[in-house]
Amino acid sequence: MSEFYAHTKTDTKGNVLHESEWEPLFSEKCATLSGGDCEECKNLNAQHGHLNKVAYLCRKFAAEMFPEGSEDRKTAAEWGRLAGLWHDLGKFAPEWQDYLKKKADPHNDDVTGKVDHSTAGAQHVKPLKHLGELFSYVIAGHHAGLSNGTQLFNERLKKRTYHWRKHAQDAGVPLNLATPLPPLKRPDAGGDGLAFLTRFLFSCLVDADFLATEAFMDSDQAKKRPTARTDIICKMSEALEDYMTNTFGKPAPTDLVNMQRELVRQSCSQAAEKPSGFFSLTVPTGGGKTLSSLLFALRHARIHKLRRIIYVIPYTSIIQQNADVFRKVFAQLSKEISYDIVLELHSKFDPTKETTLNRLASENWEAPLIVTTNVQFFESLFANRTSSCRKLHRIARSVIIFDEAQALPARLLNPILRSLRCLVHDLHSTAVLCTATQPALEKRENFHIGIPATEITPIIQDEETLFRELERVKPQNLGQLTDDELISHISNEGAEGCLIIVNTTKAAQSLHQQLSSAYPAFHLSARMCPRHIMTVLAKVKRLRKLGKSVVLISTQLIEAGVDISFPVVYRADCGLDSFAQAAGRCNRNGEIKGASGTRGKGRIYLFQPLDHPIPEMLHELKTNAAITRSHVLPNHPEKQLLSLEAIRTYFEHAIWQAGQRTDQWDKPHIVSGDMPCFSQNAPSPFTCFDYARAAQDFNLIDNKTHSIFIPWGRKAQALAQEIRELDRHGRPPNRTHFLRAQTFTIQIYENEWRASQHNFSRYCDGAFSILEHAENNYHKDSGLKRATASDDPDAFLV
Repeated sequence: MSEFYAHTKTDTKGNVLHESEWEPLFSEKCATLSGGDCEECKNLNAQHGHLNKVAYLCRKFAAEMFPEGSEDRKTAAEWGRLAGLWHDLGKFAPEWQDYLKKKADPHNDDVTGKVDHSTAGAQHVKPLKHLGELFSYVIAGHHAGLSNGTQLFNERLKKRTYHWRKHAQDAGVPLNLATPLPPLKRPDAGGDGLAFLTRFLFSCLVDADFLATEAFMDSDQAKKRPTARTDIICKMSEALEDYMTNTFGKPAPTDLVNMQRELVRQSCSQAAEKPSGFFSLTVPTGGGKTLSSLLFALRHARIHKLRRIIYVIPYTSIIQQNADVFRKVFAQLSKEISYDIVLELHSKFDPTKETTLNRLASENWEAPLIVTTNVQFFESLFANRTSSCRKLHRIARSVIIFDEAQALPARLLNPILRSLRCLVHDLHSTAVLCTATQPALEKRENFHIGIPATEITPIIQDEETLFRELERVKPQNLGQLTDDELISHISNEGAEGCLIIVNTTKAAQSLHQQLSSAYPAFHLSARMCPRHIMTVLAKVKRLRKLGKSVVLISTQLIEAGVDISFPVVYRADCGLDSFAQAAGRCNRNGEIKGASGTRGKGRIYLFQPLDHPIPEMLHELKTNAAITRSHVLPNHPEKQLLSLEAIRTYFEHAIWQAGQRTDQWDKPHIVSGDMPCFSQNAPSPFTCFDYARAAQDFNLIDNKTHSIFIPWGRKAQALAQEIRELDRHGRPPNRTHFLRAQTFTIQIYENEWRASQHNFSRYCDGAFSILEHAENNYHKDSGLKRATASDDPDAFLV
């Protein structure tokens, strides 16, 4: 054949253009073939072949994961270049070219199935010296995803493929190149370390393939993609320092709380100069660690030439709050460069903030500041699908801030910590472990999977003094209480305003119902859709700032990072780390004054609710609460419940000794156990890697839930009607429908889903489950009613 094509081309009306307009598969005269920079490929010029352009981009992405001038950078670049050159070798088969032409012919109805084009390249690289099997996963999966090694090597790579080799050789494709050893030198990296690095190479190929294809097929959209500025980190660092000077530096703080916050900022600024690696930032709640950690990250990235900042947050309840703070800091800079510096990625993202630029950036994380959740970040690190893995290569050489690092689940700590060591030691990132308690992830006698203490640099040098100076609450244990006893205590101690944090939505609804007749009471729980939660939280904050007496009953969603303060807080039975988080909502800014203007203290009470015991399904919470009762309370005076010594006792049992009950901190056996996903003990270990099982079993949230759309308010009601109309006319929903629905969606567990089927209607092939008769099934104060709840006789009254 005289010409080989990668893709056809259509006009604006969808008509297929002449072959002369199609994308060539390969160009023999190209600097990329010799490892150089080809200007045509750099500009994704349509005249150069698809393999050339993908090779150029994949080489670039792989190289950028490693420091400039390093041998690892050269090695990774070559792996990337070869992955790009060989990923579509099967398209040289005449059968595939015929398939492409038949598919493009509007008069040809005889096109059945697809012609496999990715197996050929995977077969080609398998026998190569230096871990060719790992290369096979990358090329075989560049459309379908990284697979099960047994299926890949025993079935797929043994099947016959169409004859492509001679045609590729005649076209000038270099096929006899050798792969270098992978850039992984740690002796303790293990099979999972090699699998991890392979997943990042896979990310480079997937992103390169997508971008090169998009540039040819949809050049208008390709031109809209944000382009990274080489000076953006420096610009951001300057903007943040100006903001902090204007906000906190004039005049110098004189009150104790703000003086300590200034000390935290100074410590972060100074520590930024230290070599990259693991850092710990241990600051009590309310100590200002959000902006201080960002200050560290930007200065550190500027000094060590790292590429972006990734802020990883455990709860969606606070992610919007932090993202909005960052947007305020960089508002002027975002305006100057014409795109939003902050890329917010989570399930409750406000669709009004989406632009074409940040939508495109979200696909592959091409942004200087990412704000995301633990779930999105870690599940992406263990993903196998192309859409989830595409952005991974952007994580290398970043500063990653883990807020509330102690909140990571014990049952997955082994794969999580091994992945962090890969990011830091192999992919040259810096990880900042932020906690409001103390570092819980250090290696010690009973916690062999931890990060060695010698690898972690503490940012705060005198944590004991900082905790003592920022002590703003007086803790007390009330023991077992019925609801009536709790309400009686509130009438004596919390009438001026209090926060009650309970463990279940049922308890929150019950207490709210009992208290609302006597107090201006508000309710927050996951039974309410996110927009409802944000509305109530804003109202409560406003009333608190006005000095009004407010009683807020909430589940745990309020206790991490939410900027609100009460003089009195009640916390139901929990782990001591959660109790410390709850304390951060009490006298948060040191606003309580004692006699003669001296510093006063808020009051935080721990209690065991007899009427609302922790259900068995919340086994981790139940276990942690038992540790607090059995090991912490008997050994520490209640006035020292929030001391570092008490926290240390708690972590000793909750995390460091949890290995036996969580299968050595790896319940699904991702990296450990008799049959881990990435074992190196088999005769041909790399052919047994199981990326598919790792992706399926690595779930930060361990319970299956269903999404329910709540028509709460006019906007949600209008959207519900749009969805019903789409379903009625058989039209599919688009991205904006899903995005707009997020802030009106709640999750329910499987048992409730089955019991409540009559309350929901499914639309658009099950994509949306909408709550019907919301006026009767959704309470205006406490959210979704349970299936067993009685009807409200006033529901239909106007």
